[in-house]
Amino acid sequence: MKIDSKTAIYGIIGYPLGHTLSPAMHNSGFDANGINAVYLPFPMKSLINIKYSMKQFGIKGLSVTIPHKINIKRALDQVDPLAIQVGSVNTIMWGKSGLLTGYTTDGDGAVDAIKNHGFKIEGKNILVIGSGGSSRSIIFSLLKENPQKLGILARNIHTTRSIVRGVHSLRKYPEIEIFYSDEKKQPKIQHKYERQLNDTSMIKTYDMIIQTTPMGMTGHPDSMQSPLSADFIGKGQVIFDIVYNPELTPFVKLAKKKKLEVIPGYKMLLYQGVRQFELFTGTKAPVSVMEKALKVELGLGDKKK
Repeated sequence: MKIDSKTAIYGIIGYPLGHTLSPAMHNSGFDANGINAVYLPFPMKSLINIKYSMKQFGIKGLSVTIPHKINIKRALDQVDPLAIQVGSVNTIMWGKSGLLTGYTTDGDGAVDAIKNHGFKIEGKNILVIGSGGSSRSIIFSLLKENPQKLGILARNIHTTRSIVRGVHSLRKYPEIEIFYSDEKKQPKIQHKYERQLNDTSMIKTYDMIIQTTPMGMTGHPDSMQSPLSADFIGKGQVIFDIVYNPELTPFVKLAKKKKLEVIPGYKMLLYQGVRQFELFTGTKAPVSVMEKALKVELGLGDKKK
């Protein structure tokens, strides 16, 4: 990679960034497409003067991660409609009119991963586990693909109902079903679509289960836990756990033991990055190259010699 005065600068902001995987993906993409650009990590505690800093250093676009995905909106000139629905932004860049614009590619990245796996979302029953930011992003992207029924399995009654209110504000939405899984804090059922998950057959009618919580993630207090026991998942279901470290989460292990189809968790990270790359550069992303770089970083592919 040759860096000179004409090199376009992109990067990622967040704090702490730790070992972020995005630079490997994007820089491999720039190299493959012959683009004179570099993607750098910028650990930032504060967003003060972010627009000024981007202008001063000639930064064309940034990925945005924790803890800035929500607060970054205050610094922007405009926000894409999907990012408004989701309530968070993970990509910012200067638009053609010189306005700093925010987008979200997380949910669309998950949907791309599902579609590229060969699963058709339209007309299917999809269950999403969790009601946090990732869940919300994925749900609003799923809705564009016209599923037959959308289920949400969560512990937090307030965030779950907030998502449902957002879904109901749309002109068209699928059948909704909510399952609450916290046995200790059983919420008072207020709506006809709310259920307490107390029967192993209740979610076996769903064609796909998407796990969006940190449960099973390396270093998390619940790293050894699965959000569902084996009794709750059934024959023919497709499982997508967006946790990618470790590759085999407790939930994925259960699914594989039942011989269910599994979409690798890193695929969401890959395709949200692909969407960002195409926003940044206006060129088709070299997906296979970016995937190889990501797998090497995760220790899933061949190591570079």
